Amino acid sequence: MTAMPQKPITVIIAEDDPHNRAFLRSILEQHPDIEVVGEAANGRELVSIAKKIKPQVLFVDIEMPEMDGMTAVKKLLGKNEDLMIIFVTGHSDFAVEAFEVSSFDYILKPFKADRVEKALDKIRSSMKERELDLQKLYTIFKASEKLYVKCGYELHFIESDSVYYIEKERKKTIIHTTKGRYETHETIMDLEKRLNPMDFFRSHKCYLINLKKVERIIPWGDNSYLVKFFNSNNDALISRSKVKMLYELLEMGSE
Repeated sequence: MTAMPQKPITVIIAEDDPHNRAFLRSILEQHPDIEVVGEAANGRELVSIAKKIKPQVLFVDIEMPEMDGMTAVKKLLGKNEDLMIIFVTGHSDFAVEAFEVSSFDYILKPFKADRVEKALDKIRSSMKERELDLQKLYTIFKASEKLYVKCGYELHFIESDSVYYIEKERKKTIIHTTKGRYETHETIMDLEKRLNPMDFFRSHKCYLINLKKVERIIPWGDNSYLVKFFNSNNDALISRSKVKMLYELLEMGSE
């Protein structure tokens, strides 16, 4: 398996003091592998934003209006146990309770840039361990009948029979299936090696099609043909040279 470019680690900052919030954001934005995807001024805002955006990391002030940070975190951890929580507070009294709710780190105010960066290093280390675990699973299952696809930090198990076609789109690869589409940074060539060559045909440099799903092939332009699929409004392309190759394969199969 080839190494895949990693997406930035997504972070939400929850802090009722706008100056502290801006200072923390300024520290985080100095790191290209960290992306601040949202801010909240109280616990209710945090719960609402985090449920929509689904970040990987939260920097949370414990004492906030409307709903305190501890209560908000407990609500969110019930939905996502993998969420990394870093509490930022002016009181050490909350440390025991913070670690009881599985906080990842605990930073006392007034915080300094180097202390925040230590927390970021811990996050990166944990993410790397998680990535290695995912790679091990990937290695174990990639020879299975299912198509295993790495999408960011997630591993998706896709029934190969559900795939209509796979398409290269700029730096991404899109897998179109009966249940929707999946985006990955794996190449078409990587995925092709894991699929049955009797069913999947490389119709174009940017397309890999499931022959079982093809309804018809029609001329499209001077050098290409359009591939239509059963029960799908999406189309793929097949080059003129590949059409000729496909006809030859079909003739061989009928002999």
